[in-house]
Amino acid sequence: MPKPNKDFYNYFSQNLIKGFIYLGLLIAALVIFKSYFESQYDALQHWVSDDYWLMFIIFLISEIFVGIVPPEVFMVWTKDDPATLYVWVIVAMTVLSLLAGWINYSIGKLISSRRFFRRYFKRRLRKYSERYEQYGSGFIVVAALTPLPFALVSLITGALSYPSKKYLLYSSFRVLRFVVYGLIIWNLGDVV
Repeated sequence: MPKPNKDFYNYFSQNLIKGFIYLGLLIAALVIFKSYFESQYDALQHWVSDDYWLMFIIFLISEIFVGIVPPEVFMVWTKDDPATLYVWVIVAMTVLSLLAGWINYSIGKLISSRRFFRRYFKRRLRKYSERYEQYGSGFIVVAALTPLPFALVSLITGALSYPSKKYLLYSSFRVLRFVVYGLIIWNLGDVV
């Protein structure tokens, strides 16, 4: 990992702040949705969280496809479970998120030599490519800890043939995100 500079710390802190703002907005949206559409909210929550296999499959698919459903929604839906079960759900979600990142990393490595990907990569993913060139492995850490699309950063990392051991090391910061967000959501009590 290159020596961090002031620009990196600014970038990281901006994205971290965005992450907490995003978490606050997500919780507010869930509270509003639950207060106005309680029966629909409860039906959706129980449909997903009562069947853990279904929930984990939906979560894994979501994590592979750039976080269609934010992980925090699943955390909120399972926070009514006993503490021990909630912890196991967070652990399973963390492992699945890391697995999804590895899948995207592997896909990136596989398709990086394809002409259509190079064309798409240059046009559509330019912003992420520039950040990757600017921050290197720090970009993986920022994506693991903040709302940046971890799946997309993992795909780019694989496409750039970044060493897999280093990718696994820096992506493991994702564990910290799940622990912190899981604790925050658990401590919200009956708010959501």
